[in-house]
Amino acid sequence: MSGAPPPRPTVRVYGARPHAGSGDANPVLAGVIAAVLLAVLWTLLVYLVHKPVSLGGWGAGGLIGLALAKAGRASRRALGTVAVVLTVGTVVLAKALILAFALGPIVRDEVLRSPDATAALFLIDMTVRRSFSPDLQAALDKQARGRSDTTPPDLRTELAFELRDRVIAEARAREAAASLAERERLVRTYSDSIVAREGFFPMLGRLFSFWDLLWLGLGVSSAWKLAQSGAG
Repeated sequence: MSGAPPPRPTVRVYGARPHAGSGDANPVLAGVIAAVLLAVLWTLLVYLVHKPVSLGGWGAGGLIGLALAKAGRASRRALGTVAVVLTVGTVVLAKALILAFALGPIVRDEVLRSPDATAALFLIDMTVRRSFSPDLQAALDKQARGRSDTTPPDLRTELAFELRDRVIAEARAREAAASLAERERLVRTYSDSIVAREGFFPMLGRLFSFWDLLWLGLGVSSAWKLAQSGAG
């Protein structure tokens, strides 16, 4: 009598742990993904509000701890350690992204919003390039070379104040007559030169204020506790 072949017996090994299904998440991978996403979102938030948002360190720690607790299958100590490392890494990565992509546009936008700050940059640029009006530039050059000792001190002081007022007036006039593209070019040139002169890592260190470190400490504590709560 022909028919379907008998089913093959299933071999079971008692005491062996079943293999993890495809739905089980790797806690480290889940934590890394959460850390990168949080760092990017933090950078976008800082760019939008023009504020450091130091509280983000605490929020990042809590969210990373929850992500690891939900996906974790490792020991409690391993989860806590991973959560702490990822929290610190998130804050450092966020600060680096802010410095690389958000700080420059924020500074340029703030300077462009202030006519006084933009005029100050025009004054610096005109001084460096010696681009004041010919008569004013000649007076500045004469002052730089020094005056005769026979010039009365009161007159020297009066002339110095007069030149200062003329310099400021020409810088303000140049700023008012400049196009938006010219102002943006000038602000970008000087803001980029400051970052280049200071260096990336020294500037990165200056982004960590007392409040950043305080909220980071709370974030580390929250990440550790939350990650352990879901382990085991």
